[in-house]
Amino acid sequence: MLEQMRGLNTESPQPILNRLRGFFFGLGGTSLKHKQITLIRHGALESDLDGCYVGHLDVPLSNEGQSQARKLAERLTDQNIDCLWCSPSLRAQQTVAPITERLARPCTIKVQLNEVNFGRWEGLTFKEICATDPDLVDQWAKYSDDFCFPDGESQHDFQQRVSEIAQQIHSHSGHLALVTHGGVIRALLCQLLGFTKQDYLKFEINRGSFITLTIQDQHAVLTGLYND
Repeated sequence: MLEQMRGLNTESPQPILNRLRGFFFGLGGTSLKHKQITLIRHGALESDLDGCYVGHLDVPLSNEGQSQARKLAERLTDQNIDCLWCSPSLRAQQTVAPITERLARPCTIKVQLNEVNFGRWEGLTFKEICATDPDLVDQWAKYSDDFCFPDGESQHDFQQRVSEIAQQIHSHSGHLALVTHGGVIRALLCQLLGFTKQDYLKFEINRGSFITLTIQDQHAVLTGLYND
């Protein structure tokens, strides 16, 4: 390995990191082709929805959320984004609108990027849910595939459509940006980074924030979390 490391530009750590990742992932230290992925969570909602579970409820951005969307467009201007995918929800489309305008890039709607359907828990707080369905909350905490939100979506179906997006990401080239939801981003990170689906709560992703990744020969590396 040391012989293969010689000749690298030691002034920059990136070539060395790429080579080390090649050995770590069993790629023999080969030069790794990589693509850039940016995962964007939609902007803020009205304050009366703070602490509420909002999945398929189709609600607009608040004034703060619209401001966050404009700031996102400014921050992403120099990122050389080639393609944009977006959830069909109103709040996601309002978030992507200033980005598409600023970057002069078209946006493709992907139904798989929609947030999980919480069923009758939509619009409720966790405290309210615990009061009405304590047994279901206990089942939810186990995060098993056979759990289904009451009158909503099963974990199996949700994970399956997120997996479809992950496969599409791997087959895409260039810098791809996705505007979606907190639950989808957490599930995608677990799948792309090799975590179990039970690890989804290890990621704190604020509304109006974004995450960057590099994917090198099917292996993802988290490169940035911008929660400000």
